[in-house]
Amino acid sequence: MEQRDPPWAPHPDRALEARLVQADPATLLPLLADPLLRRDAYVQLRVLDRLRTAGSTDPRLTGAWLQAMLLGNRPQRAWRVTGAWPVDARTPADAQLLAAQVARAVGHGDEARARFRELLCRHPYWVDALQKYTEFEHITAVPGETRQALERILATGATDYDREKAGFALSRVVATDDPQRAFALAAASQAMKRRRLGPWDGGALSARLAADLALASLPDHGDPAREVFIVGLPRSGTTLLASLLGAHPSIANVGEQGLLPALAHGAFRPSATGTGDGDAGARDWYRAAVADLADGAPVVVDKLPANAEHAGLALARFPDALVVHLVRDLDDCATSIHMHDFESGSEYASDGSDLGRYAAAIRGHLHQLRERAGARVLHLRFEDLARAPEATLRPLLARLGLDWHPSIPDFWRHDVQTATYSEGQVREPVHTRSIGSARRFLPASAAFLAAVRDGADR
Repeated sequence: MEQRDPPWAPHPDRALEARLVQADPATLLPLLADPLLRRDAYVQLRVLDRLRTAGSTDPRLTGAWLQAMLLGNRPQRAWRVTGAWPVDARTPADAQLLAAQVARAVGHGDEARARFRELLCRHPYWVDALQKYTEFEHITAVPGETRQALERILATGATDYDREKAGFALSRVVATDDPQRAFALAAASQAMKRRRLGPWDGGALSARLAADLALASLPDHGDPAREVFIVGLPRSGTTLLASLLGAHPSIANVGEQGLLPALAHGAFRPSATGTGDGDAGARDWYRAAVADLADGAPVVVDKLPANAEHAGLALARFPDALVVHLVRDLDDCATSIHMHDFESGSEYASDGSDLGRYAAAIRGHLHQLRERAGARVLHLRFEDLARAPEATLRPLLARLGLDWHPSIPDFWRHDVQTATYSEGQVREPVHTRSIGSARRFLPASAAFLAAVRDGADR
């Protein structure tokens, strides 16, 4: 029997829901540009999906829908479409790249590899495709011609952007054999990225954190948590923690959702939508937006490191929420962040001092929230999680009103879907190989790490 996508939950704005369900597809297009609705991520998702199911053939809308499915941690919905596309030139290049990423996200590694390699046969110097492929492929399986193409782009690329992306990709390719060069390549690419995007704005972060701290954090009423927001620095193990928890039959791992930041920026405003109470409306909106992924589970885990900046909002708007701050050794975490090319929201990653300042600001913010909200903020260490998963998770599960379940250690055998950099790491058992990983890149990384520590101590 053909598997069907779970239904979307109704939008809390009933009039808007009627438009989403009943309107002629052509009349839905203006919703994508409506100033009052452009920040409503759930509306945007629903409109794109409605247009697709109505038979839209516009490749731009198809691409936007696929991107929305990946960013919204719904690659299975996308897979049921892209899995039927031919793995040859009949699939346009842009669509083939998205299809490869979808296959990767749902764990169909052989198809992802076939699509990436077919695409690179057609466009051997397309740097975006090269970068996505090297992020996916096991280092030992990267063909020699791929490495040669990256070396050529790095040396003679037509644009700074091409050389920047080639440097990040080549850094990953050589990381095992030449970690010193790998770090130098990533650092040079980060410098190019900083010139392209500009410096990190620490003042803006301070303002955001102050506003978030000013929100009234509700006290701990002792009931089991319904929403769990896993936060921290990128590359701190948040994907692993969410995957372990998601293996429990009473917990749904909804992946990285940008819903808290959307709420912080006015995604759901009762005055605009005509609904009632602001806090209750926001909760209804959030729960509707993840209902298809939650599938009725009593606990939902939303894992987005940057939600650390909105943890106060989570505690204020969701009386049943628990914020879990996962902390990793700063040297290991900072090195990994610096060597990855995050697409947006991590401008601090390009400079050691900025990265240290960001880490300290987030740590201080969450400790202040802990003082205000008590046990509603929980701090865990990645190293403890990697070395002793059961002992580390039992107190957290107890806070959720749950017991340890024997399915948790086998999380990697489950149907995990994720589009993060940690996709490969959640398809194998828990290990400790990444503990102390920063040492591999010394002495090339020594000055960077000194700057990180100095920034964190300010």
